[in-house]
Amino acid sequence: MVSVTSIYDKFQTVIPVEVRKEFNLDKSYKIEWKITGDGKVELEFIKELSLDDMVGRYSTEEPIDSVKLKHDFKNGKI
Repeated sequence: MVSVTSIYDKFQTVIPVEVRKEFNLDKSYKIEWKITGDGKVELEFIKELSLDDMVGRYSTEEPIDSVKLKHDFKNGKI
């Protein structure tokens, strides 16, 4: 499949409907742009995760002090 789109004001473009359907894209996705070593552009569709999506997905080996983490975040330490 080959699709062609235009580049509009502020360098915006449209994701062709065939691509949106093929990858089941909606507005919750971001596009990661990569330039390969041989000068080609690759795109990857990255789904933004909600907090509900993240719960249970990640773990740490050390306990996390959420009160300290919140304090550090508010004070610009992280």
